[in-house]
Amino acid sequence: MLAELPPEVSLKAKQLSERMEVSQGYLQKIAKNLKDADLIRSNASKNGGYQLQHDVDDISFLDIFNATEGKQSFYESVDMHPIQSMFISQDLVEKETETVFGILEEAEERYRSILASHLLSEVVPRNESGELNHFDWSKQ
Repeated sequence: MLAELPPEVSLKAKQLSERMEVSQGYLQKIAKNLKDADLIRSNASKNGGYQLQHDVDDISFLDIFNATEGKQSFYESVDMHPIQSMFISQDLVEKETETVFGILEEAEERYRSILASHLLSEVVPRNESGELNHFDWSKQ
């Protein structure tokens, strides 16, 4: 929604949360993460709200993922106890745990690589001329 806004228009948290059907508190939490990652800017004035900080061709899906989910490895929270309890030998526990973590690490690297290779501009509607559609969501 922010990507479609005309350059001089901001969108308030209330408008975003209503349109997206999420609580305003949740939206503001996510918006803070996006702002801290320098992906959006906010203006708290009467006519303020949220706007994209950068061009849609300069924001990757990885940027958004990192801002909202964090940069820490998402496989570190995997409970390895069930796998480790299947083996009697401590050597096997260590070997198979290492194997599983290697697989998960490779999967995460590929996942993040794919996210990095796609830009926000790929999902923003464009007109017949290929220019971004501008839509003032604040008037809806």
